[in-house]
Amino acid sequence: MYINENECDEAGLSHYEVTKIAKGVSRYALMAQKLGLGIFGGSSAGTLRFYENPDSPPLIIASLDGDFDGGDGAVRIDDDGLLRGE
Repeated sequence: MYINENECDEAGLSHYEVTKIAKGVSRYALMAQKLGLGIFGGSSAGTLRFYENPDSPPLIIASLDGDFDGGDGAVRIDDDGLLRGE
């Protein structure tokens, strides 16, 4: 886990607050991974999924609160040298 400080500055966000959130989300994502769970985001909805069998769709274990963005996760550096998502 790391924080993109230039991007935080551009967005007007506190490095401390972003670090705190990123650490928490990362910690819970690793806990989920140990149980065979994945955190899925798409269409502004989040779910906790259990991938029991590659030949069947995952079980939806829980619905999550908050705004979740899904997609292929593509990133690029813009003309100002800032990291941008798809």
